[in-house]
Amino acid sequence: MRAPTAAGARHTLARHWVFAVLLSAGVVLRVVTSLAYRPALVYIDSIGYLENEAHLKPELVRPLGYPVFLRILPLGAGLWTVPLAQHLLGVAMAVAIYALLLRFDVTRWLAALATAPVLLDAMQLNLEQQILTETLFEALLLAGVVLLLWRPRPTLLTAGLAGLALAGATLTRSVSLLVVVPAVLTVLFLRAGLTARGVLTRVLVLVAAFALPLVLYAAWFQSLYGAFALNGYSGHFLYARVAPFADCRSLSVPSYELVLCPKQPIGQRPSIEAFSWSRKESPIFRLRVPPSVADGKVSQVARSQVAGNWAKRVILHQPFTYLHEVEKSFVRGFAPTRTTHTGEVPVGRWQFQDHYPVYGRSVELMARRHEHPQVEGSLASFLRSYQRFGYTPGPLLAVALVLGLLGAIGVGPARRSGLRSACFLFSASALVVLVTAAAVNQFSWRYQLPGLILLPPAAALGLVALTGGRSSTA
Repeated sequence: MRAPTAAGARHTLARHWVFAVLLSAGVVLRVVTSLAYRPALVYIDSIGYLENEAHLKPELVRPLGYPVFLRILPLGAGLWTVPLAQHLLGVAMAVAIYALLLRFDVTRWLAALATAPVLLDAMQLNLEQQILTETLFEALLLAGVVLLLWRPRPTLLTAGLAGLALAGATLTRSVSLLVVVPAVLTVLFLRAGLTARGVLTRVLVLVAAFALPLVLYAAWFQSLYGAFALNGYSGHFLYARVAPFADCRSLSVPSYELVLCPKQPIGQRPSIEAFSWSRKESPIFRLRVPPSVADGKVSQVARSQVAGNWAKRVILHQPFTYLHEVEKSFVRGFAPTRTTHTGEVPVGRWQFQDHYPVYGRSVELMARRHEHPQVEGSLASFLRSYQRFGYTPGPLLAVALVLGLLGAIGVGPARRSGLRSACFLFSASALVVLVTAAAVNQFSWRYQLPGLILLPPAAALGLVALTGGRSSTA
């Protein structure tokens, strides 16, 4: 019995050797990362997630998805369990991408290359080691896409599970709220062999599975804070996004909103991050909301709502300026190298350091848990050297996006390809997440990570479709 099994394993390895090599390298890099920075990397945001894990209730700043994930893990054994789980998710995402592409008859070497970014990118490795939402967000987003595409036509079960996965992604990071739109369109595209009633049923199941958890969560949030929303900072963040370029000279606003207009000339104003968090530099913390406007809401929620209204007036007043700023942030994610521009969140926060990085109360929190941060110098030095070349160049991701879109719209031979729906879902989902992040948040390389799991598969599928592979009139 053992000889055939061993022979079969060797045959499988020989057929998939490119992916096996990349997967092995990805696993080794994750082991090195885990040993280099123990028990985990703890960032400013990590503190809130870990504290909320204890009582699990909606928080003002961020949705509850990631604390729920932390609750599932055996944190009593140590914080190391978080990066371990996230490294496993990173490997699982690579396997899922490879398996899905093979089902679409993508050549094995091309399917393997599509997994290289998630397996080998140094920033991906770093953020898997951090107690942050990125890895879970990527995994849930990819799960929704894979579930919809796994069969030639999604079943009621896979449509429902995809909706739940996308809802989970939105409750982890709300920038994926609109991903349900390309998901619904994909179900409509994959209608071959289904009656109109069958297509409609699948769409309804997908939308219901997506919307119901969000509605229930928003109702829970309202019971605590007085507003039907997923968080109490969306308007606050939008205010910070537009404040640096807002021209208030001809902007008509209620008297209580006048304080939100920055006093400094455009070009000399604080950064988006300062407008978000600095009580000294940001006018939002001096805003006083009239009781008639607050309408029973918690003060931060009311303030965020007013600031959001102000920001929307600025956007309507300066639509082309706003669009230009969004376009700059979106294009910035495709830069050849990852550097820090003036006013941006330092890219070093998501890169390996030769010391244990300390942010806010991170060490204090670890001390309360009787855990002490450690850095293995030689391994950290190796990772710092590796990250100089171990990253996915932005122009390559830009080409991947173009290939996916060309395959989706059916350029040339792709017009008859059965891969167009898959090209569309991968590339459109990436566009939705990356453009939304650029529209409502400050630029951060951390927010570009979804491109690593969505754009390379889009490129592989697009390339096959554009070269006449998997032809179909369905």
